[in-house]
Amino acid sequence: MARAEMLRMMKCLVIDESSIVAKVATRILAGIEIETSGAFSLEEASAQLGSEPLPALVIVSASLVGMPVEKAVKALRAMPGGAKAAILVSIVETNLGVMTRAKRAGSDGFIFRPFDRASLLAWIEPFVKVAA
Repeated sequence: MARAEMLRMMKCLVIDESSIVAKVATRILAGIEIETSGAFSLEEASAQLGSEPLPALVIVSASLVGMPVEKAVKALRAMPGGAKAAILVSIVETNLGVMTRAKRAGSDGFIFRPFDRASLLAWIEPFVKVAA
């Protein structure tokens, strides 16, 4: 399968308490043909997915209401397809405690908010290449 075809099939799930983050990510990722959906919580994401596995790329906020980042990452890893998904934690500032807990829970990396096109694409590039 050609790289362009793989990218067209790639999907991303953005789980963030701010709908603006999901909208901006959707707009940016659509430019490289990655289908993106957004959810406000893990519960909403699970309901959206139904019996479908997690997409190849998941961006989850480190500050979800009522859910520590490590619990969110572990829950994502436990979902169907979670073992194979690239899970990136979205953070506002460098916080070594949060980052360490997220990595120990199984996250693959971090994305700093707010982001623009260049920074988002740079952060996901290694995972898009792996998926393609």
